[in-house]
Amino acid sequence: MLSSPGDRAGWRPGSSPSLRLAANLNAVIIGAQSLEQAERAVVARDVAHHVVDPDAVLGADPEQATPLDDVLPALRAAETEAWFLCLPSPGQLTPLRGPADLNLAALTQGEAVVASSGRVALVPLPVGRAVQWRVYAAERPLAPESPYEVERRLSEAILGAAQALARLDVAAGTRPRSSTPPPLAPGYGNRQRVTAERAARLIEVCDAALAGDGASITAYEMERRGRELRQLRTAARDALISAVSWCR
Repeated sequence: MLSSPGDRAGWRPGSSPSLRLAANLNAVIIGAQSLEQAERAVVARDVAHHVVDPDAVLGADPEQATPLDDVLPALRAAETEAWFLCLPSPGQLTPLRGPADLNLAALTQGEAVVASSGRVALVPLPVGRAVQWRVYAAERPLAPESPYEVERRLSEAILGAAQALARLDVAAGTRPRSSTPPPLAPGYGNRQRVTAERAARLIEVCDAALAGDGASITAYEMERRGRELRQLRTAARDALISAVSWCR
């Protein structure tokens, strides 16, 4: 069965290695930080990050794992204007457009990073307190919506969900504990940071709410409540993808 990030115990937007990699690669592209700074920010509190490139997409040794800092120069040299964050779930692959092996791996892990020009994508696999990145060839992805578009849709989704849940007289769910905001890199504007933090928080709220029934009594109430929360989560997901993918 294919998973989404919210299906994985303990997954939170702020802890996503794909979010950290996309944000810091974008900061490198615009000259807001060095490769050394990017590598430290991506690894963060993990023990280590390695990259496997079995098809030599980046020209790394296909026979063994390579430390992330040895691969970052090749990622910087990729002819791309941005790196897009991907948080796919069944039926919601955007911005990914294939090929099939990349889509399946990204769906299984619930996240990935893809160059806006295509050709290369990376999918993280947590291994204890370390992360192993698998490199895939990629089709040119669909561009995420602009921050302005997703902010408007997210506000509409929040209002719509609040009104629907109030009419049903059911609770959204238990509020999750406070968490660290998404770690956007230098170069991101305040508006993007606010959007990313808002979206990440809503994703956590929806995941926590979907884990229970919110005191729903009838099957109709349960179905309608779940639908509203999933729609809100999708809008928040799209807002987070946009905020991270568009650094300038």
